[in-house]
Amino acid sequence: MDFLTLLVIFVAGIIGGSYGTLVGGTSIITIPLLIFLGVPPHTAIGTDRLGVTGIGVTGWYKFHQKGLIDYRTAVMIGIPALIGSFLGANLVLAISVAVLKKVIAVVTVLSLIVVVVQPKLGVEKGHRVISRRIYGASILLSFVVGIYAGFYGVLGGTFLMYVFLFLLKRTFLDATATLKPSSFMMVTMAALVFASKGAINYPMAGAMFLGCAIGSYIGVHYSDRIGNVWIKRVFILIVLIMSIKLLIP
Repeated sequence: MDFLTLLVIFVAGIIGGSYGTLVGGTSIITIPLLIFLGVPPHTAIGTDRLGVTGIGVTGWYKFHQKGLIDYRTAVMIGIPALIGSFLGANLVLAISVAVLKKVIAVVTVLSLIVVVVQPKLGVEKGHRVISRRIYGASILLSFVVGIYAGFYGVLGGTFLMYVFLFLLKRTFLDATATLKPSSFMMVTMAALVFASKGAINYPMAGAMFLGCAIGSYIGVHYSDRIGNVWIKRVFILIVLIMSIKLLIP
């Protein structure tokens, strides 16, 4: 494998990791890039799952330093997402990704509308008491997102972000920080399953891991300066791009 190919993947990891650590969506550019470079689709997904763990490792460490992670919530969301990811990665050959992408695109567009029409969503933390029913719904949705993230992965972290924003009433910065352990558990499980099937290109995954780790460091380092308002704007932009990509082949 030539150095230039690995360098391209490394740079893509930096770019994707810098915004992906805040709003998700790194795989929007990394999976298509791997496929463009000639990697088979399933191997591209597996390589991406391992590569983006760089975001989880660095982002988790940096947000922990800032004291922004709610570990109780992270574990509550992370465990069902991990279990779902294991199932999803094992079902990757049996489920039609194309059909699911259309459904997700519609849900994403509707969710995007809700985010836009509610100016305070994700900017100000909700003050109402979260009921057991809401926590139960959060756990169930995290499990479903984990299944999706296991066999495809694009915007898996972003969908987990929806759980924090809509149900748990967190701000974008709170959600982004607490999401890191949960997301790391989810993508690591998927990576292990793909590894067991021999569906990972390790040199490419290594280059992506390093790029994502550096990008995540940059994103988290400047997260306080960026603030919830700008994180929300970037979030809307990324989700809008992904919605278009899902709806238009």
